[in-house]
Amino acid sequence: MLLLLALLGASPTWAESADSAITLEASGGRGYALWSLLGDVGVGEATFLTLGYTGARPESGTAATHQLSVGVDHLAGTHWLLSGAVSLGLSKASDTELSAERPRLNVPGLTARTGYGSQAVQLGAAWDSAGFDTWEYGLDAGVGVSRYPLRRQLFTVSGGAPTERYVREDVLWSARPVLGARLLWKGRWELGLRGGYAFYSEDPLTAGQFTDAEAEGLEARLEDQVAARRALALLRRRQLRDLGAAVTRRLGDVNAGTGFPSAPVRWDVKPSLSWRLSQDVRGQLSYAFTRYVAGQGVAHVVATRWTVRLGDAVRLWASVALQRDEPEDTPAEASGLLTLGGEYTF
Repeated sequence: MLLLLALLGASPTWAESADSAITLEASGGRGYALWSLLGDVGVGEATFLTLGYTGARPESGTAATHQLSVGVDHLAGTHWLLSGAVSLGLSKASDTELSAERPRLNVPGLTARTGYGSQAVQLGAAWDSAGFDTWEYGLDAGVGVSRYPLRRQLFTVSGGAPTERYVREDVLWSARPVLGARLLWKGRWELGLRGGYAFYSEDPLTAGQFTDAEAEGLEARLEDQVAARRALALLRRRQLRDLGAAVTRRLGDVNAGTGFPSAPVRWDVKPSLSWRLSQDVRGQLSYAFTRYVAGQGVAHVVATRWTVRLGDAVRLWASVALQRDEPEDTPAEASGLLTLGGEYTF
C-alpha cells in the first residue's frame, strides 16, 4: 500500500503526457464481500504502471483473502493495447470446528484448518478500430496462469490450546484463456461479449480436500456420526466457495456484473449492452452464465450498472444484480449483489 501511494505521488516527469488514476470499488452480498484499490500511473505518453490490492471474504466465518498485483499496460500505436501482470495472494487459513472440547470429560476438541496462497501471471492484448465511423469494433484476448498451494491441517484443542496432529499440502495449477469483442454504434451504443474457459492440473473438487479415507478416519474419532458428517459437509462447502472465488484469477473479476462463484468455474460467458444517455451518464444491462466444474451446476447473473461522470476528474458507478445458483444435488439459491465504485483521474 505504501508503495502504491508513493508511486502515485512520484515525480511529475513520470506522467508528463499520460494521466494517472486511482480506483476504489467494493462489492457485497449474502455473507460475502470484496473490496479493491487500483492505481494506474502514467509513465511517458503510452505506458501505464498498474498497482492493485484486492481483498475478499467468500463466506462469513472464514478468513479474508488478500491479493497484491503489479502490471504494465502499453499502447502500441493507434490500435493495440498490450498488457501483463503478476499477482500474489497472501497465505490465508480458516478454521472449522468439527467437535467441541469437553473439559469435564477430559475430551479434546477437534478443528480442521484449510488455507491457500496463490501466484499468478496474466497476459493480454486488445485491438480497437479507433476511428470515428458509424460502426466501430474491438477485440481482445488474454490468458492467466495460476499456482495454488492448498493446505489442510487437523488440530486437537485441549485447554483452549491447539496441537497440530496432521498436515498436508497439494498444489493446484490452472490456466484460463479469455476472449472478448465489442461493437459500437455512433459512439452511443455498445454491444459486448466476453467468455473464458478454465483448465486445471487436477480435479479442483478433490485438490486440497480431505480424502474419503481421511474423512472416514475423522468420523471414527468423533462420537456423533451425524454431527461429524454435517461438520465435514460445511467444511467442504467452505473450501469450494473459497477456491471458486480465487482460482484462475477470478478474484479480480468478481463484482455485481459477474457474480460471486460458489465453486470452481469451468467456463463462463457474459453478453452486455451499454448505452450513453448523455456525455456524463452511461447505463449497462448484462447477463452472465457460469458453468461450474462437473457436478456443481450452473449460475445465472442479471445485472445493471450506471456510471456518472462528475467533471473531467471523477467517475462514480453502482451495480446491482440478482444471482441464482443451481447446484445439481441441492436446491437452487438466489442472492443479491451490490457494487459501488469510483475513479479519480489526475
